[in-house]
Amino acid sequence: MSDLPTHWLINRLAACQPHSIWFSDENILHALPLISRQAHLPLLICNRWDIAQQAQAQGLPAQFSDFDCKAIADNSQDQVFYRISKEKPVVHHILNQALRILKPEGELIICGQKNEGIKTYIEKTRTLFHSDARMHKEGTIYFTSMRKNLIAENAPVSLLDDSDYPQLRVIGELQGRPLYSKPGLFGWNKIDQGSALLIEQLTALFPTLVPAPASLLDLGCGYGYLALMTNHLTIERRVLTDNNAAALLAARENCAAHKLDAEIIAGDAGSTISDTFDVILCNPPFHQGFSVDGNLTDKFLAATKRLLAKSGTAVFVVNQFIPLERQAGAMFRNTRVIAQNRSFKIVTLRHD
Repeated sequence: MSDLPTHWLINRLAACQPHSIWFSDENILHALPLISRQAHLPLLICNRWDIAQQAQAQGLPAQFSDFDCKAIADNSQDQVFYRISKEKPVVHHILNQALRILKPEGELIICGQKNEGIKTYIEKTRTLFHSDARMHKEGTIYFTSMRKNLIAENAPVSLLDDSDYPQLRVIGELQGRPLYSKPGLFGWNKIDQGSALLIEQLTALFPTLVPAPASLLDLGCGYGYLALMTNHLTIERRVLTDNNAAALLAARENCAAHKLDAEIIAGDAGSTISDTFDVILCNPPFHQGFSVDGNLTDKFLAATKRLLAKSGTAVFVVNQFIPLERQAGAMFRNTRVIAQNRSFKIVTLRHD
């Protein structure tokens, strides 16, 4: 489904200046084809691997990172374009960076919808930029364009609280070792109850698998919890993959902290992986940006069909309301619910 604020913002790219940055996340997914070739296009900085790849394939300048702006010089950009993100620390981080990288009198263009907190973000940014720019409304979209005032160069600057966004932080312990995560990941500061239920069932299931599994894929790994919890199992090869830059950073740090030998691979639902695996673990997302996306589960099921070895077993955990068994029935010969509670269900998938 197309995102209205993103469409609104893309229309403003026609007036893009030579040195400009466009910060975006998954909300842009279905809108990239709408971007027309023109004399100047902003550098797209995106935390989604698939979107950065799609942009580059269209000939657009794009960088895949967790909104890492260290390489962008202070006071170097004419414009910054931003459709606000879902998580407050991400929004605050990007707005703080916009203040740093914009030239004096450089322009920030931001937009969003009322129920996403855009009005509050605009007010905060007016203070941050020492700006009296007005907020405007077009349908359900709220937006503003404001300049980085020269006053801000010498006045005290109180940056927005981004919860130290660029840094990984310890959110607890797992098996006596630190567990790292950061804002920008879904459920970043906790152990997901569905994932915990999956591991509980895997402990009983794993010894029954014949032949004994030698390879494991954590599909949509997040910060790596599922793979970390298999550390005690005898597995020759582990691969963790995710589409989100923050997830890859956290997963890599956690594997190092837990001395788990694993490959960390960027990709969209395993799109960059060609091998097959004896075990696939997956807690698939069902949100895309601010909305529920029913196609995400199908995407992860299709990837699992391709990546699962002939005699392999995939173990999924999903919310009760997601009809995974019905969706998987057309792709797998053996689909079975092995556990469930009021919130989640664990489903195994096999080719045989």
